[in-house]
Amino acid sequence: GQSYDFDKCLIATGSLPAAPPIAGIDAQGVHPCWTMQDARDIMNLAKPDARVLQMGAGFIGCIILEALAKRGVKLTVVEMGDRMVPRMMGPGAGTMIKDWCEKEGVTVYTGTKVEAIEPGTPLKAKMSNGKTEEFDLVIQATGVRPNVQFLDGSPIKIGQGVLTDDHMMSSADGVYAAGDCAEAFD
Repeated sequence: GQSYDFDKCLIATGSLPAAPPIAGIDAQGVHPCWTMQDARDIMNLAKPDARVLQMGAGFIGCIILEALAKRGVKLTVVEMGDRMVPRMMGPGAGTMIKDWCEKEGVTVYTGTKVEAIEPGTPLKAKMSNGKTEEFDLVIQATGVRPNVQFLDGSPIKIGQGVLTDDHMMSSADGVYAAGDCAEAFD
């Protein structure tokens, strides 16, 4: 309830993991990889030969999958885009990353979604490619959403994030946004 005078203000509130609307996403054994505790929980379950499903093959997802592959898990990656790292890589580079993953023993399904996760031991994942497979661990690396909900009702315009101009200023004079909470051109 406090108010502060300011000359300039920077909104840099980051983002939160985006949980896809999948039945069973909250099941025991399904983990985001967002906090240090999430990483520790994943490390405890990602033993050699554990069957691991990773949903998402974006930039951060590829960092996670590389670490998992080095741990010796049986890794399957499902990416709904038509290639790996679809927001950053063109078809050629995305295919190179997929080829490297498959050479390392990672199963990769692009253009595929996880439709449901059946709780239990093991977890069963139903995929849009018609396959249902069993896993010991499921990792949710399905992107983020900007942490801007606290701005609802304010004069600051929101798209996916705080809309900014080419100087990162929001629709409110002297209020800027940066990082995952900002939405800038390109």
